[in-house]
Amino acid sequence: MYTDRNVRAPQIVDTFLTRVANFSETAMWVVGVLFVVEFVAVFIYTYRAGTADEEERHVMTRRARLSGLIAGRYWSKSKVLVSRSGYISEMSLIDGTATKTERLIVHGIKVAFLLFWLAFVFGILTLLPSEPGVALAMLFIMLCIFYCTVTAIRRSRADALRKLAEKQACRKTT
Repeated sequence: MYTDRNVRAPQIVDTFLTRVANFSETAMWVVGVLFVVEFVAVFIYTYRAGTADEEERHVMTRRARLSGLIAGRYWSKSKVLVSRSGYISEMSLIDGTATKTERLIVHGIKVAFLLFWLAFVFGILTLLPSEPGVALAMLFIMLCIFYCTVTAIRRSRADALRKLAEKQACRKTT
């Protein structure tokens, strides 16, 4: 009934899955540490590269609802700590108006996303020998998340390139 070849096949698969799990556990910790270092580096670089807006750290008088009883009657004062208008757009990256600092921040965020995703994938691969069904389902979900994120980034870049080409074509005609 059973030949020697049939008995060894499950052992080979189990050995392979165990080695993958051992490698993945080590890789998960390495990539996790790299993610933390990258995240802290991007945070520090962003904090040091930030510039203060005129309204930042000043008391601004604004018309706001204070409560239901006195809604709309009185002026309220709020302190703006960080301006909400400072962000890096895809268009500024495409047309060259983004500074070197802004480009480095964007690349750092992309690397941090990749490291975070890899840490999860390696963590899921450690489950492969004990829970193969759950691990494969989670891997599929993580691959879908990665695909959707990369597609959104590429679509945003393509839209910015298209808008830049339209703007340049409009300039040439006038």
